Amino acid sequence: MEQLAERVARVTLLLETLNDPYPTPRSALEPDSGPAASRYVPCETCGARGEVRVPGGWQLCLICDGRGEKRRDGEPEWDAYVGLPLVEAMQLPRACWSKSSAPRMEDTYAWERLRRTYDRHGSYQAVRQGLGWLALAAPRQHRLVETVLVNHEPRLLVPTARTELELGVLGITLRVGSVRVPPWLIEQTEADRQRATIRELAACGLTAGEIARRLGLSRKAVQRKLRAA
Repeated sequence: MEQLAERVARVTLLLETLNDPYPTPRSALEPDSGPAASRYVPCETCGARGEVRVPGGWQLCLICDGRGEKRRDGEPEWDAYVGLPLVEAMQLPRACWSKSSAPRMEDTYAWERLRRTYDRHGSYQAVRQGLGWLALAAPRQHRLVETVLVNHEPRLLVPTARTELELGVLGITLRVGSVRVPPWLIEQTEADRQRATIRELAACGLTAGEIARRLGLSRKAVQRKLRAA
């Protein structure tokens, strides 16, 4: 039973890190830079002031309704951003696109190398196959596993849903067989568990020296972890 519980814990860790190698999705659309024609042009009647001089004072410009600009209707194209006719704006110096700013091929596909590293040291391929099997065998359990563990979406689970989630992980574990976990994840998990233990002992009133003796650590290491917490 302990061996099965350990395998379930390892599969859970693999599920939680299944998407770690993948890049964060982002839009492929990039805004065009450089001059562009605006729909509006400065109002010539009021000189872009929004009001005109009349005997006895000033009044709202009726051509642009006081906005200082009007919709372009036959006038030369105008770049509202730089405040110049488009022809003149096109002649302004522009920053050259640098090749160094473009993503290098090796950087673009770095996540693929990272995924191969994960797959080489962990049973991720078997877990993916287990997820595919679970989607057909128990769709509800699959949705819970994928939502809560793989995608890390916040969910408040009722006891029945928690049981379904655990059964889903158990089903995948039984199909995976021997479970390999990347060593750096095991080290990270152990470090997280150790920090949690140190915080709990400190909350109980134990000093850094007492915690160090209990966990077999140095006093400075415990103090360092407490400061980080």
